Amino acid sequence: MATALETRSQRDAPTAILVQIPPWAEALARLLDSAFVIPGVRVRVGLDALLGLIAPGAGDAASGIASAALLVLAFRMRVPKVILLRMLVNITIDAVLGSIPVLGDLFDVVFRAAHENLSLLRRHAHSATGRPTASDYVVVAIALLVVGALLLLPVLVGVLLIHFATVLTGG
Repeated sequence: MATALETRSQRDAPTAILVQIPPWAEALARLLDSAFVIPGVRVRVGLDALLGLIAPGAGDAASGIASAALLVLAFRMRVPKVILLRMLVNITIDAVLGSIPVLGDLFDVVFRAAHENLSLLRRHAHSATGRPTASDYVVVAIALLVVGALLLLPVLVGVLLIHFATVLTGG
């Protein structure tokens, strides 16, 4: 009788699909974020920081495009949409803040977007535990608010400049 119950519970239990992350994704994250060691300080850096140092803006754009490959992989692995958005936020933060000369390169050493996205991919790809957490939703909500504010900022500045110009001209 116990065997029949065990078999029945095993059959009725939800099965988690084990997903292998492709080796190229692991290699890409390592290359972008931690491929090299800075001699003397033993800090790992990747092409993201190095390209940003050599060509600010262009290097960070190239790293962002390479990081997008992990986003495409996550989409193909059916990662929840909120996690895809969170990965996109990580790529955007890395590309925008990383493009600031010198300070952005230091930021790239600390904030490792490709490793973070790979970690999100591991946690959420095709598994029963792959549900987004409350913090995932908070990160995406804050990011959307910031993007919305940044989009409205030029409009607000324009309106204020027009108002200031009208006050100055007496019109």
